[in-house]
Amino acid sequence: MSSNNYSIHSIIAAYGLGIAPHGYYIVKMMANAKGQSSNILPRENLTNLKGRIPGQVWDRLARARGAHLNAMEGIPMFAAAMLAGNLAKLPAKDLNWLAFDYLSARVLYTMAYMGVKSEASSYLRTGLWAWSISVPIWVLLKSASAIQGQE
Repeated sequence: MSSNNYSIHSIIAAYGLGIAPHGYYIVKMMANAKGQSSNILPRENLTNLKGRIPGQVWDRLARARGAHLNAMEGIPMFAAAMLAGNLAKLPAKDLNWLAFDYLSARVLYTMAYMGVKSEASSYLRTGLWAWSISVPIWVLLKSASAIQGQE
């Protein structure tokens, strides 16, 4: 990796990764809704489509929506970690690597979330989630130690 610091840029990348399953959801939902969806209460569309579209399609849409919501829930901790890492003056090389590690975990998590079809494989998804959330926790702990050491 370069000595350039891409950690702040990685926050934008994390957001983009979180939007990807939402884009899939919107396109696939509109293709299957056949005019039965509404932009007035868009978060109710999936619930309202249950039983009106094939169950397998509905399940895939629910997983895409879940992957999107989970990504959005994780972004605040990741963003705080990247900002704290910069405030603590952690090495750019380390922050770049940790951002890459987080983004990689999120890509794999999203793929697992959208593709899971069995209870057993859902535990792989959970493991990937644990990996992804451990990265910002570790960065926050490392940042706190570095800041305390600077005082």
